[in-house]
Amino acid sequence: MTLTVMVAVVAFAALGLLLRLAYAYIDALKKQRDQQARLATAQERARVSREMHDILGHTLAVIVGLADGAAGLTETKPERGAQTLRIIGASGRDALAELRRLLAVIGDDREGQGRSHDVPLDPQPGLANLDALLDRVRAAGPTIALYPHGDLTSLAPGLQLSAYRIIQEALTNTVKYAASDTSLHVSIAADPGIVRITVEDTGPPRTHARRGCGAGTGRGLVGMRERATLYRGEVTAGPNQEGGWTVHALLIPNAPANSVEKRPV
Repeated sequence: MTLTVMVAVVAFAALGLLLRLAYAYIDALKKQRDQQARLATAQERARVSREMHDILGHTLAVIVGLADGAAGLTETKPERGAQTLRIIGASGRDALAELRRLLAVIGDDREGQGRSHDVPLDPQPGLANLDALLDRVRAAGPTIALYPHGDLTSLAPGLQLSAYRIIQEALTNTVKYAASDTSLHVSIAADPGIVRITVEDTGPPRTHARRGCGAGTGRGLVGMRERATLYRGEVTAGPNQEGGWTVHALLIPNAPANSVEKRPV
C-alpha cells in the first residue's frame, strides 16, 4: 500500500512538472510570436520610411531647384518660366501618385481587404524609368550623360528598384549641394554576377551648401547603403578630383533570398 501511495505521489509530481514545462513552453512561444510581430512592424516602418524619404527628398530637391530658376525666368523669359512651372507641377503630381500608391499598399497590408480600387497601383520604378528620372533632374539645370552597359532590364525587379533608388538619391544630393550648371555622369553596368553604379558630378558646390560628413542628416547615404546591403553590396561616396562628388555602388544580383526584401512596394 505504501509503495502504491509513493508511486502515485511521484506520478502527480511528474505530471505537475510536465504541466509547468508545457505552460513555460507555451509562454515562450507567445513571447517569440510577439517579438516577431514587433520586429516585422519595425521592418515595415523602416521600409516605408525609406521609400517616403526617397520619393519626397528627390521631388522636393528638384522642385526647389526649378523654382529658384523660374523666379527669374518669369520676368525675363515668360515662356521658359511657364514651362518650368509646368515641370514643377508634373513633378509634384508624380510624387503624389507614388505616395498614394505606397499608402494604398500599406493600408491593404494592414486591413487584409485587397487593393484599393480608388488608387492605381503602378509597378515600382525600374531601370527602364531612368530616362524620365534624368529628364526631371536636367530640368533643374545639370547636364547629365547616361552610360548603360549590359542587359539592365532583365535584372530582377527588386534589384532594379534598389539600383534606381540609389541613383535617384545620388542625383538628389547633386541637386541639393552642387551648382545648377554642374555636369553629371551616370554609369550603370550589369556584368556577370555584379552590378556597378557610378554617379559623379563636377561641382562646384553651391555657396550656401557643403557636402561632407557634417552636411545634412546623412539619411540619404544610409538609405543607399541599406539598399546595397540587401544585395550583399556596398556604397561609397566622397569628393572627387573635379571638385564635385562621386557615389559608387556595387550590387550582387544572386544574393541569398533571405537577404533581399520579400516584397518591395
